[in-house]
Amino acid sequence: MPALSHRLLAGALLASLALSACRASIAQTVPAPAQNAAQNAAQNTAPNATPAPAVPADQRERWETRPELGRHFEELGTRGVITVLDTRIHRWIASDSARAFEAFLPASTFKIPMTLIALDTGAAADETQPFKWDGQQRAIADWNRDQTLASAYRVSAVWVFQSLARKIGQPTVQQYVRDFRYGNAAAGPVGDRFWLDGDLRISAVGQIDFLRRVHDRALPLSDRSYDIARKVLLREQGPGWRMYAKTGWTDASRPAIGWLVGWVERDEDPRPVYFALNMDMTSDAFGPKREEIVKRVLRSLRALPPQEG
Repeated sequence: MPALSHRLLAGALLASLALSACRASIAQTVPAPAQNAAQNAAQNTAPNATPAPAVPADQRERWETRPELGRHFEELGTRGVITVLDTRIHRWIASDSARAFEAFLPASTFKIPMTLIALDTGAAADETQPFKWDGQQRAIADWNRDQTLASAYRVSAVWVFQSLARKIGQPTVQQYVRDFRYGNAAAGPVGDRFWLDGDLRISAVGQIDFLRRVHDRALPLSDRSYDIARKVLLREQGPGWRMYAKTGWTDASRPAIGWLVGWVERDEDPRPVYFALNMDMTSDAFGPKREEIVKRVLRSLRALPPQEG
């Protein structure tokens, strides 16, 4: 029995020595770069580590309130805000900083994200996608005819975008709205009306944040969708400049709210200037005033060339 115990003890000792040697061999085979990477990772997560700045100091954006821009609304006897992000000078500018962050129904400005969703899901093949008029007479004459995606966007034909919303389905539209981080992302309660009189809300600042992601192609969309959408969103252009924009008007709130949102690009300086205007539409005559105000402000900032004549 004693001899057997000695043999068992010796075997256990040899097994332990062999296991230690194996561990040492494995440790020696770990590449030095991997060891260094692990050490660097530990150092970079240290509480006192200083991360490299993501944005250079001279490119960090500031906010500026310019109440004098509010005169454009005061002259009309109404209230509103014009908000601008001038990426050329890294500056946000607002006529009313409180209202710039106040959220409203987006109305037809939602046709910008809906156009992107329709293209990305294949609900619309491209800007020439046809939509057959259903024969129902609507208040705006330009709506009472066959449309394409581009023409429906241009004349703001609500029925086309409602049909797209139904075709795509509310769950899918809701997912895209969340992916886009669009306003409060509440695509309901009714799947083909939520941007007109439902729960969706967005501020002027939120509109610009979204438009920036569109321009920068930072949303989870295909390049093809972006390429076609730019054709649809183009509102106006002149020598050396282009404006991508959309109007909106909803009577579901009191007072009614009107919008014009978009951005301007110039050949001489490709950095975009984004804008978002909303105003209380206390008169039907205010429709064209939205674009007049935006253009005046953009010209004052030299984002648009001087008015001819």
